Amino acid sequence: MKKDSAEILNQYEDFLRERELAENTIDAYTMSVRDFFSAHTEVTKQAGLAWKRELLEQGKKPQTVNVRLNAYNSLCEMLGMEGSKCKTVKIHQATAVSNVIPVSEYERLLRCLEQDKNWKWFYGVKLLAMTGARVSEYIRLQKKDFDRGYAEMWTKGKIRRIYIPKQFRDEAAAYYANAEPDDYLMPSRYGGQMSSRGVAEMLQKYAIKYGIDPKYMHPHSFRHLFAIEFLKRNNNLSLLADLLGHSSVATTAIYTRLTREEQQNALDDAVNW
Repeated sequence: MKKDSAEILNQYEDFLRERELAENTIDAYTMSVRDFFSAHTEVTKQAGLAWKRELLEQGKKPQTVNVRLNAYNSLCEMLGMEGSKCKTVKIHQATAVSNVIPVSEYERLLRCLEQDKNWKWFYGVKLLAMTGARVSEYIRLQKKDFDRGYAEMWTKGKIRRIYIPKQFRDEAAAYYANAEPDDYLMPSRYGGQMSSRGVAEMLQKYAIKYGIDPKYMHPHSFRHLFAIEFLKRNNNLSLLADLLGHSSVATTAIYTRLTREEQQNALDDAVNW
């Protein structure tokens, strides 16, 4: 099919918005389709398969390749070219989480931030770990959400409620006392909404500054920490699934398993023959 790629991209973005996808998804999909058109001029089955092969040969992670392919497939839907769709890469179902920040390192991070009187990130890190929010949700939390104890936002195609625990609100009340209702709890340096990438980059900066293994210092690590620590205190898996915004308890059940690091340690302890 021959058609100006810029025109298709404009139509495609409108198509995604009509489907009421999250902004992060729209950004990821439009970037993916733009990447496709940088390598291929036409939308055909052959071009789709070639692009899939190119992405894998570039060493892209299967999850990343699948995001790109899902974008390409939705483009095919828009164009009425169902026959040009490509199968996604089969991924082995994860049975454990990895790179979860240990409680000891989490507590050390907080001590370092407190010693530096870096209250923005002291409370920012606590907010991540005490809500279990996805970073795309975390950056949208505002003072009015803090005041009422929860936020409601459209994410992953549904309205999700994110609770802000009373303990955090009590601890951080003085810090946020002068904030306006629409102020972000974790604003950018200019006062607006911080980007997900900005959060990730700052965590990596503090990993280096405080000597914490960088593999632990990513936003999702604190979501994992929240889930694991919650289950130690309350084993209601259905409740945790709701708190994390999972559509299936089966997804949440991964937190009942040992982490990959714990599995490795258990194996090393057991295998001595």
